Amino acid sequence: MVSCLKFIAFLECGSEDMDDFIEVWRRRTKAGHTVKTLFPPHTMANAPRGYSGFTIFETDNPEDVMHYVTEYGQVASVQVFPIWESEKGAELYKKLKLPMKKSAK
Repeated sequence: MVSCLKFIAFLECGSEDMDDFIEVWRRRTKAGHTVKTLFPPHTMANAPRGYSGFTIFETDNPEDVMHYVTEYGQVASVQVFPIWESEKGAELYKKLKLPMKKSAK
């Protein structure tokens, strides 16, 4: 079982593609291809390129991320990165650091 992972997604969409972008969002919602939003989408005017924005979401299903990128990627530039709280990142670093040192010897 995969635990919930958090992601930040950055999207950029040309003005001429905004109607198509909204249609993708409607189709995803109707089909149930949604992720749990932790920080709602925020949009910024990005003249002359159109619109850009970001959102933070979580999922326990890697296929959700694939659907997100594939569907929005048809009409926008999409970048999705895994994120975690700094404390958890430090713990993971400490766990990985020891094996990396051993394998370097």
